[in-house]
Amino acid sequence: MIDRPVTIVATGPSAKDYNWEELRDGGRFVIAVAGAPTLLKNVNVRPDLFVVSDSRFARYGIEHIRNAVGVPMVTVLRGVSFLATESRNELLSRPFSLIEQINSWYGLPKLPHDALLALNEQSGSPFHFANTLDPHYRTGWSASPELGYFSGCTVAFVALQLAVRLGARDIEIVGMDLTGAGRVYDEGANVVRNSLMSHYQPVILPSFETMASVLKGSEIKVRNISPVCALPRSLFA
Repeated sequence: MIDRPVTIVATGPSAKDYNWEELRDGGRFVIAVAGAPTLLKNVNVRPDLFVVSDSRFARYGIEHIRNAVGVPMVTVLRGVSFLATESRNELLSRPFSLIEQINSWYGLPKLPHDALLALNEQSGSPFHFANTLDPHYRTGWSASPELGYFSGCTVAFVALQLAVRLGARDIEIVGMDLTGAGRVYDEGANVVRNSLMSHYQPVILPSFETMASVLKGSEIKVRNISPVCALPRSLFA
């Protein structure tokens, strides 16, 4: 369980303006997502946890994984399978846990919506679905991401569900710009296209709206540090 304030580090360009000195004394629990280990290595900050939800990341982001050697990782089965065969030492260097997106559980058929609702009720209703149903179940909020997470089409949202589940009450998100304007580190020749702008309205916004609704009135405070993110400030503390 997490007993410190949490900083989730994403890789939008606004992250370059963050005061990294605040993270070097261990006072905050640092969660790196996707390529953030490279950014954090450059500013001499070691993350406490590394979250990857894109199964392709083990292929195109191996240099970022190597920049977080030994850091516990939460990731998906297909990514771990690739690491186990292609970069075994990177996998063996760290403890890791597996997570899966809701209704995309590995090796299991997708459930009809009514059956998924029944399963959710039987499990204590940890899954909070957005008002507009997404047929791919990316949109919503999971109070038990170990049973299944909503992707929100951004790994920072996955990390946020994990942080809350692990007991965090004071959470800030750095570098979650959601602008599609590239990343804070030099991508070199391995630029990976993202589709954040096309996913913003149908998936990202309603996911964060669901998060805000679920956490409203609780002791959990989530702050979005990015000055350029399009998400309404009213969704955050």
